[in-house]
Amino acid sequence: MPAALKFLTVLFTLVLVAAACGGGSDKKSSGGGGGGGSSEGTHVEGGKITYGLEGKTTNFCIPRSQLAISGIEVVESIYDTLTEPTTDPNKYAPYLAKSVTPNADYTEWTIVIRDGITFQNGEPLDAAAVKLNIDSWRGKGPVSNVLLLSFVFANIADTTVTSPDTVVVKTTKPWVAFPAYLWVTGRVGIAAPEQLNSGTDCDTKMIGTGPFKLDTFNSATGDVSVSKNPTYWRKDSKGNQLPYLDGIDFKPQEESSQRVNGLQGGQFDISHFSGGVDLDAVRNLGNGIQTILEPAGRMEISQALPNVSKPPFNNLDCRKAVAAGVDREALNQIGNKGLPEYRTANQVFDTKVMGYVDNPGFPPYDVETAKGYVAACKQANGGKFEFDLQSTFDQNTQALAAETKRQLEAIGVTVNLPAPVDQAQIINLAVAGSVDAFLWRNYPGQDPDTMFVWFKGGSIVNFNHIDDQVMNQALDDGRSNPDPAARKKDYETFNKRMSSQAYNFWTWYTQWFLGARANVHGFVGPNLPTEAGTPGDQKAVDILAVYHQLLGLWVDK
Repeated sequence: MPAALKFLTVLFTLVLVAAACGGGSDKKSSGGGGGGGSSEGTHVEGGKITYGLEGKTTNFCIPRSQLAISGIEVVESIYDTLTEPTTDPNKYAPYLAKSVTPNADYTEWTIVIRDGITFQNGEPLDAAAVKLNIDSWRGKGPVSNVLLLSFVFANIADTTVTSPDTVVVKTTKPWVAFPAYLWVTGRVGIAAPEQLNSGTDCDTKMIGTGPFKLDTFNSATGDVSVSKNPTYWRKDSKGNQLPYLDGIDFKPQEESSQRVNGLQGGQFDISHFSGGVDLDAVRNLGNGIQTILEPAGRMEISQALPNVSKPPFNNLDCRKAVAAGVDREALNQIGNKGLPEYRTANQVFDTKVMGYVDNPGFPPYDVETAKGYVAACKQANGGKFEFDLQSTFDQNTQALAAETKRQLEAIGVTVNLPAPVDQAQIINLAVAGSVDAFLWRNYPGQDPDTMFVWFKGGSIVNFNHIDDQVMNQALDDGRSNPDPAARKKDYETFNKRMSSQAYNFWTWYTQWFLGARANVHGFVGPNLPTEAGTPGDQKAVDILAVYHQLLGLWVDK
């Protein structure tokens, strides 16, 4: 997956929700309305669009699939989740669930399912189906090789169906942010029992309750075509059936410049992007193309991610040398043309996320200080400071890697640039601990408990291989403490420890955006549903790095 320090958004990250300009100053940018009657005009029924994706996905068996942004985008079209994010990063609204309620000590959660919803094959959405999904995520169901989600949901001790519409989930330890994990950036779509029970066919037999149903899936190319689900459970505020479109063709194109060209040439009606070079290029396509930017405050972070379990980055001086020795503003000029939307980051949280602090202790850029760290690193490593920096095939990513190499070699660090590989191979290398450092993009602004899966010692997706007892304790305490003030303190502790120890080499907050042709509308979609199922007062969340409601899209004919 290309991106800017175009890094991979693995597994939990992305799918978009478009919003008005956010922190940008783009006069051509526009927001999207959902249920008709917005400033865009009244929606039009029908039509089909082609959506350009930044990468392909070959496996859509939800419990075992490795989903980056592009895969989650497809999942959002076919599946729904039990909860959805709200505009408050610490609150999640029931979605397929009518309610999600804890007991007094947060060790038991009661999930009540909405009435009358069916899967696209006609099976009912009931408590038994939800239990089967949750058990499958835990590795206790019919799906094999559930490595990632089995860790994510390891805190679940038991699931019980107590009535046709009610599932009770018991946890080993208190889990305050459990509703966030019933969404997981759109990743845990609820699949039909027929799919989960289909063995190897589970990878391609995509059946959900979502606004679109599967027509075709080419696992070799990653192309997916979906068509309108005529029995979808949601309607807009005027009672019109959702979704508005007749269908969507998802087309992967890993090279971002080709997605820009595809917008200009009409091969794509809409596409997602994250780099400043691409933002500048899309803006310059003319009035026939619009850009819709994610607002600042809850963005994910671009970075270079080191493996701290082996030399050289098991040494703090070596890590601080890179942190202090890389001019992030120079990288920003290359990767993002210095656009103001790409704000320099010095921590894992954006400004609206619990745990953000003004100065977490990340080493500032200072060449002379960095040289001192280099000397200390070499002294600890037999006079050597050398590492491999892995990147993907995207040309902009490779340019960033080359500039990082140039800057660090100027202060005495040897940086090797191995041949580019695709995202799946980097993930495998990272899991195995066989990569020194790689370019990355992750951690969208949600409840900070979502950091547990990325940085808790022993997690399969702890790609840094960090096992820091201060961080572990803060993550454990923040997960279990229901007091917001205490949780905030826990995550500030986690954040300061992570940045002061230079466990990641932060660069900037990633400005996700949509590029779309002028006849495409309705990017944000209708407000979230009330308990009765109709759109209420709660707006759909506007975090492009993790969510994009497709059911509100419509096109002029």
